[in-house]
Amino acid sequence: MKKIAINLGIMIAIIVVLAFGALSFLGVYTKHGSPLVEVENLEGVRAHMAISSLAEMGLEGIVTDTVYKDGVKKLAVINQNPYAGQNVKKGRKVYLVINTEKVPMVEVPDLAEKTSLPQATNILLRKHLKVGKIIKQVNASVKTRNDEPVLAQYEAGTTTKIAPGTKIERNSSIDLVVGISFDYYIPDTTATQQSPEIQ
Repeated sequence: MKKIAINLGIMIAIIVVLAFGALSFLGVYTKHGSPLVEVENLEGVRAHMAISSLAEMGLEGIVTDTVYKDGVKKLAVINQNPYAGQNVKKGRKVYLVINTEKVPMVEVPDLAEKTSLPQATNILLRKHLKVGKIIKQVNASVKTRNDEPVLAQYEAGTTTKIAPGTKIERNSSIDLVVGISFDYYIPDTTATQQSPEIQ
């Protein structure tokens, strides 16, 4: 009986020591009781500067993904987790999504002789492209002021036709030649292009 009591006492002592050790380990591992750090707003900050700033706060910045977002500087932070304003323990990893360095390419749509100016504008917008210069040209098929057929599509700033399916950078501009009726043609004396001819 005495031997059983001794063994039972040893087992209880071992359990207490293990439990205390586990709690101590968890306290060290989770940095229980350590001061918290408020995560800064890093959106719009270039990745290398964001990682450096996190390191100064005792945090670790990790880039997890790159995507493209209009209007954001290349290699700048788009999203972060934990979010700005959250209080975290030192040593915490902060995951960053950054804007890609390369602008995506998009295909030029087929606009010439298939769309009106309003239609072409909407199509380009959906393709993440812009209408550049609008070149008005008298065309015999145009009868009213509301008729605005797109006759040709050019590389921005040139008179070089750009073929449908050509890949150009997102947010690029495309110049459009738009047909107008002779009755509504008003010569542009400031324009450098030749006067339009009836087609």
